[in-house]
Amino acid sequence: MGEGFMSYHSDPLIRDYEDRGMAKWMGFYLSEHTAEMEKEREERETFWVRKPQMNDLDISMILEKAYMSSCLVEIQLDELNPEGYAYADIIGVIEGFRENSIFVSNPEAGIQVIPGDSINHISLIDPVKWSKIP
Repeated sequence: MGEGFMSYHSDPLIRDYEDRGMAKWMGFYLSEHTAEMEKEREERETFWVRKPQMNDLDISMILEKAYMSSCLVEIQLDELNPEGYAYADIIGVIEGFRENSIFVSNPEAGIQVIPGDSINHISLIDPVKWSKIP
């Protein structure tokens, strides 16, 4: 509603209304910001244990099976963070390969390109049947 409409309106509640501008959005921003800070804190305080190293043959077999059946996989890279812990696992569906790169898609992270020689551990994730969801 424009200023002109409000100044000539017959209802005094509308005519005398003072818009608080950006102040009315601060509550929304504050709750969203707090939720994001909480998520970042949880990520900082989560420690991922390094899984056992798999050989190239086992990794290749699981990659092939996951690609052919479009199953979800959980991939742990062989990189460690500065504290000596593993990074969070990459979870997604194998979309394809090119040279030494593996393309993994995830609805939240999009498509990630993983160097094939940087995989420490990979495993298939069993799909949850819709009838088993609580």
